[in-house]
Amino acid sequence: MRRLVLTALISLMLALTGAASVSASPESVGGCPDHFELHPAMLHDDHHGHQHVGSDTDRNGDGWLCVKHVAADGHIHVHIDNNVP
Repeated sequence: MRRLVLTALISLMLALTGAASVSASPESVGGCPDHFELHPAMLHDDHHGHQHVGSDTDRNGDGWLCVKHVAADGHIHVHIDNNVP
């Protein structure tokens, strides 16, 4: 019984720690158009076999971009800045 309680407490602590780190990430200034997903802006020196179309420049400086996978196999990504209110 002690192990069960200890395991439950450790699991709860880890879950809360993960939630706190996610909520501590900076919020985006704007949203994305339909069918785009919000992703952190980062330098893409190595494309890992996929291509980027559009601009991966974070124009509003909030650290986020909107990304849409357009090829059937997902290897082409359209990048735009997140500027939809």
